[in-house]
Amino acid sequence: MVTLTIDDKQVSVEKDATIYDAAKAAGINIPILCHDKKLKPFGACRMCLVEVEQMKGRLIPACTTPVTEGMIVRSSTPPVDKARKLVLELLMLNHPLDCPVCDKGGDCELQNLAYDHKVNSNRLADEKFHHEIDYNNPLIERDQNRCVLCGKCVRICDEIVARGALTFISRGIETKIGTEFDGPLSCEFCGSCISVCPVGALLARPFKFKSRFWAMTKKKSVCGYCGTGCNVTLGVKDNKVLTTVYDENQGFHNGQLCVRGRFGYQFISSDKRLKNPLIRKNGQLVEAGWDEALSLVVERLKGAGSAAAALATPRMTNEELVLLKQLMTQQVGSQNIDHSAGYGHAAVSEGLGKSLGVAASSATILDIQKSNLILAIKTDVYETHPVVGFEINMAVKNKGVSLQIVSDKRGKLSRLPGANLLLNRPGSDVALLNAVAKVLVDENLAVTPATAELAAALNDFTPEKVAELTGVATDAIRELARAYAAAEKAIILFTAGLAYPGADAQLAHAAANLAILGGKLGKEGSGILALQEKNNSQGALDVGFIPGEGGLDAQQILAGCANGSIKTLLIAGENPVVSYPGQLSVKKALDAVEFLVVADLFLTETAQMADVVLPVCSYAEKEGTFTSTDRRVQKISAVIPAVGQSRSEFQVYGELIRQLGGQPAATPAEAFAQISAYAGISYLELGEAGAFPLLKLQPVQVVPKATTTAVEPGKFALLTGAALYHCGTMSLHGEGTVSVCGEAYVELSRSDAARMNIIEGAEVKLTSATGTVCVKARISPRMPEGVVFAPYHFADASINTVWSGAAVTGVTISK
Repeated sequence: MVTLTIDDKQVSVEKDATIYDAAKAAGINIPILCHDKKLKPFGACRMCLVEVEQMKGRLIPACTTPVTEGMIVRSSTPPVDKARKLVLELLMLNHPLDCPVCDKGGDCELQNLAYDHKVNSNRLADEKFHHEIDYNNPLIERDQNRCVLCGKCVRICDEIVARGALTFISRGIETKIGTEFDGPLSCEFCGSCISVCPVGALLARPFKFKSRFWAMTKKKSVCGYCGTGCNVTLGVKDNKVLTTVYDENQGFHNGQLCVRGRFGYQFISSDKRLKNPLIRKNGQLVEAGWDEALSLVVERLKGAGSAAAALATPRMTNEELVLLKQLMTQQVGSQNIDHSAGYGHAAVSEGLGKSLGVAASSATILDIQKSNLILAIKTDVYETHPVVGFEINMAVKNKGVSLQIVSDKRGKLSRLPGANLLLNRPGSDVALLNAVAKVLVDENLAVTPATAELAAALNDFTPEKVAELTGVATDAIRELARAYAAAEKAIILFTAGLAYPGADAQLAHAAANLAILGGKLGKEGSGILALQEKNNSQGALDVGFIPGEGGLDAQQILAGCANGSIKTLLIAGENPVVSYPGQLSVKKALDAVEFLVVADLFLTETAQMADVVLPVCSYAEKEGTFTSTDRRVQKISAVIPAVGQSRSEFQVYGELIRQLGGQPAATPAEAFAQISAYAGISYLELGEAGAFPLLKLQPVQVVPKATTTAVEPGKFALLTGAALYHCGTMSLHGEGTVSVCGEAYVELSRSDAARMNIIEGAEVKLTSATGTVCVKARISPRMPEGVVFAPYHFADASINTVWSGAAVTGVTISK
């Protein structure tokens, strides 16, 4: 520690701290424009000038000057104030004084500093800039006339997002922030640049002219999209969510959000939200009252027993899932409950459940930057969980963490410095991991000896055999095993969810074996992190919303609907018609079931087939808890009133339980107390940081079954997954995300496109054994020859028309 004095206040800080850090620790405010806690010190704006006694009164930047023992600093003296006023005058010399029409008014750091330092005139005079404003981007407006060249947008795009879409152009008075060839901004639309911009040079177009900053109420919550569990601050006015507000001190991610979290909030206050219950009469859905709708549901559920079933979305709160489970298992008497198509959670519920003794990840997102080696399997984290991708980028770039990738396609991860990609044939992931385990055993690299059963099974997975199967070189397999074994701390990541049938229990078993053999469990910076798809996927497992003893899983439930054994089906928030594989069979099942109840925010494709539709609340209108993919339990509260006559699912299922003679938990706190996995966590004491439940690992080596999916000659291997801009189907109701990615597409390699004479944007026809769909073509450098990728989110031209649920589907492509 280093001790210094700032403005007569003594403070002790770490030896690598700067004067700015020390002042902040002492509660002393030093004005600054170019600093953000996530970014490296830059020293561009010179607003943080201070006097240091040992430097003979020189004015030095606090943000780039390291502290020294005994340093005496003064942050507010006449020379310092004079220098800061001059800096502000220089900054405003070319800056347009258009505060009345600038959306940043009231939240502009330059405006605030001018006010604080009483800079109400300028001794300097010069012509204002006349840069052309970039309106081409659907989400981000760039007005370089307002830019103060702090460089925060450039740095965050490089240091954290790893995109590098912005840079400094020209020199001297002509310097500006520009793009490649100084063209329109083309990027990932995460909005990180907007969040750190201290002025109005970068604006969120969906929010423009919606409200003044001071007119909104800022309400804290947790993002309702993927399983990362990012904290968000919502800007609310007139009971509507108008924007997200950046807070660098919020969450483990320090306010960093992805495109979905920052720009996909519009679904909350969408005009398309369901506002009243609907009942099918004479073949048409018509508005009805809650009493009538619930009476019909109660009539069908009463005494239904195993002839009833429920499918739920893991976007519901833990407490809502508790009540829905109680409704089905206790009041209705059915164990037929499930979520995520029955396989989207298998990697965790069955895979990690058997291998680790607990259906949860052993590592947390915070372990990524504490590790020495990251092994990313079958995932491009930047697509599925972008903020986790940012963590990986910072680990690799800032801390030198080794990045090893096993994937069936290239991605942004593979472009990071020093990244080692093992590009395997689709469907061969488990075999490849088994080969890595085989090397650990054969070369005596295993910390924990392999069981006789596992060692015998691995004999079929020598690197030589697996190299032929996967297309990965023998030496590459061996080097991966040696690197993993040599790392003191290593973390394994893989993605699980509706669109990742190949990331099933067998993949989890194989990954867990590596962690067990390598001695990489139970310590910081190590273990396994399963990146689950939805914001409460882990919570659904912790609550136990999976089939009970003798119960049917999701696929069996749909089969039961088709054959008549399931007569009443309650679907809570899921949209199987679009998100489940085999659209034709799903539609047949929902057509065949006698009575279909759907609870949702929107009249989805599934809800349109229902007999009763119940309008429910979004996460912004209710209370409860979500559990992130790494087991962090976080509390949410309502930030706006319920839209229309919609009700929270806690209210809906609680009322159904009461009408069926049961006694539901009266409050979310009571329901939370019933979750045994969260024993020891106080619902009432859950703070913004959340809490991690106690995890008791019981590692077991499970022999994984490695199956390969061969595609017929002349066909392409179709992979499904998530697009960067979407999560499930809910993001299709976010105007921001749809504006940049609003229709289905298929990615294919440049060589395949050239061979078939397919150009970018051309409509192509995909045909499989289950159907045909027409989508736009995207020519992508990340796709290997013979492999194509299509996201599963879109209702129009839905990929589940041709995708049956197999890890790899063979398709033909024609123009």
